[in-house]
Amino acid sequence: MKKISFFVCLLSVGVMFTACSSDDSDFNPKTEGEETHTVTFEGSYWDVLIDAPQYGGTLLYGSDAKNYGWCDVATQLTGFMSNTWGGAYGFAEGGSAISNYIDENINEPRDYNVQLAVPVSNGSKNFVVVFDNSSLMFADKQARVIKSMDVIGTTYALSVCKNGDGNDYAKALTQKGDFYDVIVTGFKSGKETGAVTISIAKDGGFLADWYKADMTSLGAVDSLAFSMDGSDKSSWGVKTPKYFAFDNVVIKK
Repeated sequence: MKKISFFVCLLSVGVMFTACSSDDSDFNPKTEGEETHTVTFEGSYWDVLIDAPQYGGTLLYGSDAKNYGWCDVATQLTGFMSNTWGGAYGFAEGGSAISNYIDENINEPRDYNVQLAVPVSNGSKNFVVVFDNSSLMFADKQARVIKSMDVIGTTYALSVCKNGDGNDYAKALTQKGDFYDVIVTGFKSGKETGAVTISIAKDGGFLADWYKADMTSLGAVDSLAFSMDGSDKSSWGVKTPKYFAFDNVVIKK
């Protein structure tokens, strides 16, 4: 397993998709040379997938929330709800949601009402917020190499990492040995290809700015699984709010 160190930049399946067609998105991918596409999540197709309010909106928590999903036409990269308990609770069961919310205040405890926010813009408008265990896939089932993705902790998660949750449930992760990690696991034809661990919090440091995470060690994959681990746990699992965000997914053609 590869573990990513971010300290050089520290600032303190439920719904299955068929291959997406050109009618699914007006996305015009940013091309890097002739070898890769970067999925930026920009454009009108993506804008309408942003829920309001951040918690309790009709897209992520309404009667049809279990069918929420997105598919990038250029790369076939697809995200969806986890529907862990059948989909009745929408995003609360895990998944990946398009967002554009910025909220800088991570210096006091925050809650789920800002669950789609990140503390700083990376210069673009939209990004993806992941909650709990969830997955991505290539809708056409073809394996591709994901070279990198930009990653950051969310406002809610970082505020709890720094301050605790204010309710004596999740504690601040400010001491040596404290950590909160995101694990990205690659799969091809159902077999694991490798895993990359990204530290959102470690020993009192926090990933509060966007960081380009190298994914090439996963090799060619047809799906990714996200999971979270941390030092603050109970018998039910990690207490730290299990959120992170990603953007600018660079995929080899």
